[in-house]
Amino acid sequence: MEEKALFKNSSKMNENEMFVFQSYALKKTIFLSSFFLIIFCVVLGASLCFVKLFLGIAIIIAGLIGGFVLVPYILKDSIKKQNKLIFDNKKYLNHFEFYDDFLEVTNEEAATNENIYHFVIKEKFNYSDLFKVVVYGTYIFLYINKSQSLVLNQKGMTLNTSAELVSFLKSKNIKVIDKFQQLSIKEKK
Repeated sequence: MEEKALFKNSSKMNENEMFVFQSYALKKTIFLSSFFLIIFCVVLGASLCFVKLFLGIAIIIAGLIGGFVLVPYILKDSIKKQNKLIFDNKKYLNHFEFYDDFLEVTNEEAATNENIYHFVIKEKFNYSDLFKVVVYGTYIFLYINKSQSLVLNQKGMTLNTSAELVSFLKSKNIKVIDKFQQLSIKEKK
């Protein structure tokens, strides 16, 4: 007798969906890069103010502009360019089936201008393989290690709801971080 899936989801994966995940994952890196550039330029500029006031102020202003505007823009733009190369005019469709003891993911691909998908691979993960789960906006990131994640769009649920899925994953002793709930709590304070 074949086991029935408890939850099902179909999520498309293209450059934009990958960018959402990478932006979330690299948020700390972007912040730290900007912070260190600003600190470096402020310290250098402040010390140069004693020698050449104009040069010191110019370096401080350049550091602030670079830290707040240029570094985030350059890092995000490079992510978009990298994704364009990785996806190579293809889009993917991932089908997630959650069973009592494991998760099965089926991947299909199609050319960007087509809607006919072709089977690529089917993978099986035990829940003990999941490092953590992050709920972020309309996405659920199922981390299989510290830097790799399966991206599930909550709008793609075809069997049961995403809230029930998150509760189910919590019951499997997987660390769940709900960024949406944390944002809502901060807004209420």
